[in-house]
Amino acid sequence: MLAIETTSGPVRGFLDRGVPNWRGIPYGRIPGRFRPALPATAGDPVDADRWGPVSWQVPMSPTPQRWSPLYPDAVQHEDCLNLNIWSARPERPDPQPVLVWFHPGRHMVGGTMRTVDPWAYAARHDLVIVTANYRLGPWGWLSLADLDPEFADSTNLAVRDQLLILRWVRDNIAAFGGDPGNVTIFGLSTGGTDVATLLGVPSAVGLFHKAAIYSGNAELAQSREEAAGLAERFLSAAGSLANDAGALAELSNVALRYAHSQTLRAGQVRYHAVVDGDLIPRPPLPAVADRAEPIPVLVSVTSEEAGILEIVEEGAAVDAKYSRLIGGPDGTTRGEKVSRLSDELYVRPAERLLSALNTPDPGAAGSEPCWAQVFDYHPTTSHLAGYPGIARRAVHAADTAALFCDTDGPEGTATDRAVGAQEQSGLVRLARDGDPGWPAYTSQAPLARWIGPRSTDRADLRPLPLTESAEVAR
Repeated sequence: MLAIETTSGPVRGFLDRGVPNWRGIPYGRIPGRFRPALPATAGDPVDADRWGPVSWQVPMSPTPQRWSPLYPDAVQHEDCLNLNIWSARPERPDPQPVLVWFHPGRHMVGGTMRTVDPWAYAARHDLVIVTANYRLGPWGWLSLADLDPEFADSTNLAVRDQLLILRWVRDNIAAFGGDPGNVTIFGLSTGGTDVATLLGVPSAVGLFHKAAIYSGNAELAQSREEAAGLAERFLSAAGSLANDAGALAELSNVALRYAHSQTLRAGQVRYHAVVDGDLIPRPPLPAVADRAEPIPVLVSVTSEEAGILEIVEEGAAVDAKYSRLIGGPDGTTRGEKVSRLSDELYVRPAERLLSALNTPDPGAAGSEPCWAQVFDYHPTTSHLAGYPGIARRAVHAADTAALFCDTDGPEGTATDRAVGAQEQSGLVRLARDGDPGWPAYTSQAPLARWIGPRSTDRADLRPLPLTESAEVAR
């Protein structure tokens, strides 16, 4: 393939199942540990025919993880700011809508993932799609600003990486056949929360034009005090390895992973964006409600989100989280706990985000058109299908396989592909037309499109919350 000129220099891709694909294109460079990235500079031609490094991964729990989302040959490296592009017709005269994906993984694992195949959006829907790696764990989410003024610029590094991705897309995607004036960002789980956060970041305005949030919310950003508390815990956990922020910056990557693991043993570690008064001046949810430039937004949940906890610590995580967040009579069944947790952790936050987007009145200035969706299926091709207890339930992340399946391919069942077509149609129509194809969510009509094997009609609308929807379904 001919090289395409970019701000990172000429890049030469290859054909992925007949679709032009560029992998590992550098979009930024890291001048030092815990420092904001700088744009990549043009250099020698890049043979963009292999995956670039992913961020260093860190464990999400003290117990060994049974499964990794990465390709077996994935390289982990601190210098991981690279992206991938698929475009069926890069030389086209009519630029096409662009999708930019933000991956899940609790900001601890993920990046270029074997569970995500963006190829279908270019091959089957003729969109241009971008995926990217950015800093995870302490490399991207540990704020040392309140430990040492020397690191005043260390807050929200991963969010700054994500903004750098979007600026690169704005400046370069036209050369790949994409329309820089029609960019849709979408993400699932923590990636969905990243999308929701970017909706409230002032410097992100104009870098994207539509958004889709799958099982994410706008309520996880930390205060500076919370971020400082995590940094203090992290430094304490490092023990003799580091006695101040400057020493943390000099640690090897393996030592930094060790410090993370020790922090995790002492309690939960939450790597989230920080309301720093600078890049993120306000908590995302009220910032979204006050956006001056409304954009179309799709918000999606699965019908049994918290069922994913059934495979964490042999289901003990359900009881522990229910006791901590809700409590109540000892006679509550496991199924009731999962339902209540799904509502508390996913559905209610989704409703609050939809309400914020829908402020003050549908169609009024400052009101953003938004749509709700509920995914009610578990594809046989899901990476979670190997867990018998949840294999047939629409738990958190079960929709990943449908979101990225090849609807015209041989994998999975006919039902898998039919549900995948439903799931993808809303995103594709949102990207192309600014409307996923069913009535918008409003406070007067809080309806969600239902997706599942018995919901082949776009008009299958049911009310949120899900408990009310279940009654309607009966």
